[in-house]
Amino acid sequence: MTCNLSDIELIRQILHENNSNAFGILMQRYSLQVYSKVLQLLKDEENAAEVTQMAFIQAYKQLDSWHGVNFGSWVIVIANHIGLRLLEKEKRRQKVPLDENVDLPDETYDEKREQCLQNLEQAISCLPEQDQRIIQWHYYEGLPLQTIADRLRQTENNIKVRLFRIRERLKKKIEYENNNR
Repeated sequence: MTCNLSDIELIRQILHENNSNAFGILMQRYSLQVYSKVLQLLKDEENAAEVTQMAFIQAYKQLDSWHGVNFGSWVIVIANHIGLRLLEKEKRRQKVPLDENVDLPDETYDEKREQCLQNLEQAISCLPEQDQRIIQWHYYEGLPLQTIADRLRQTENNIKVRLFRIRERLKKKIEYENNNR
């Protein structure tokens, strides 16, 4: 009956009882959700599947650093970061000639940074849907402000103001949550 257990109970089983089947249940619960988010970001099914798998592997390795928020959101944050690194790597690969020696930045896992990004992702998920879309389009997909304005039938200045207000709300929410822990 481990299927009926909460995420916290499953993670306790993984950490304290070495129950690997419990992690399989977590993967079943959240893999489609994680894959969908990554597919939105990468627009490539094969890469989205690979990034989803990598995110779950990393989540398993870092499971003891999970702080009991929403497990699915946590894995989505990890997957987004892996996906963004993949996109950045592709961008660099297109810009840098193959014969040129380039030192790439170290992409090791930083727990404190990851926690900050999880907090940000959690705060974004609490925004109204249209604000989430603006964040997605501008920061994740890199759409120009004018394109976003056209999609929402608003002016570019209006989108700039909305982005500013969204960032301020996110900043206040994260500061409030950090102060109340």
